Amino acid sequence: MPAGRWVVFDTNVYVAALREGIDGAAFARIRDRTPRTFLASVVSAELRAGAVDRVGRLAVRELVEQFDRLGRIVTPDARSWNLAGDALGNIRRREPALRAKVTSLWNDALIALSARQIGASVVTGNVRDFELLHRFMPLDLEPFE
Repeated sequence: MPAGRWVVFDTNVYVAALREGIDGAAFARIRDRTPRTFLASVVSAELRAGAVDRVGRLAVRELVEQFDRLGRIVTPDARSWNLAGDALGNIRRREPALRAKVTSLWNDALIALSARQIGASVVTGNVRDFELLHRFMPLDLEPFE
């Protein structure tokens, strides 16, 4: 990945960091990239939906507030929504075996296209789904391993 490039972390990266804790490798990777990081509003929503206890909800709220204060939250615009619809429609038509998967790809498509709006790469552990999306829409992907 080019030095200085903006990144958007997928939800699974934040979940890995929360599971490993502050001393874990995932947390360190996020911390090291923080100066070049935007938070996708879709990721924020997924994190909020997945926070099961008070501590988790507080952690998510604080994370989102920090990005908001910095003006670093990216939200899919109308063009991104339309491109996502086109890409997912093409997957449905051209990949009949994957039709059932299309519904679960919406958020990933919106995360990828939000990142594209600001010229950022998506950092994800969910490489398979993002590679599928990349066949049908432009995105810059960085595997999180």
